[in-house]
Amino acid sequence: MSGLSEAASVIAVIDISAKILGLCQTYITEVKEARKDMQRLRLGVISLQDILTNVKDLAEEPNLSRKSVFSRLTQDDGPVQQCERDLERLVAQLEPGEVKMRRFGLRAFKWPFLSKEVNKRLQVINNHKATFTLALISDYFALTRSIKDDIVMLGNSLANIKTKQRILAIGEKQ
Repeated sequence: MSGLSEAASVIAVIDISAKILGLCQTYITEVKEARKDMQRLRLGVISLQDILTNVKDLAEEPNLSRKSVFSRLTQDDGPVQQCERDLERLVAQLEPGEVKMRRFGLRAFKWPFLSKEVNKRLQVINNHKATFTLALISDYFALTRSIKDDIVMLGNSLANIKTKQRILAIGEKQ
């Protein structure tokens, strides 16, 4: 998968998380009960969204030679697709039914989760965050290793240049 299509996959998941944030905000505004659970879920999704934004930014890098990490994230039934499915399920559970809303108005707003259910959903979100964070760490590690190799190569080149300068200086003295 090319960098742009990998980034597009991640962008789709970021868009879904934004939808969840909007729905959570609606619940927070309209429903007095379960405010703490709503806020915890909202913060979990915000932090997942932040991590996914970092993944997207790296996937969009034009000279990224370390594509294997990102291709594994975006492969069929890979972490990005799994995250997307989990977030779509969450959206479906959070969206109030239109028929109910027309019939009852804002009174139809009821937080759909118990605290235990919020804990389960947060665990799923945290698992996705851990997966994407590990991918970022792996990329940073590969980048660090590449920088180290470049520094060693520059050091060797500098040593060769100094040796050649000494040889030239000795040759000029003779």
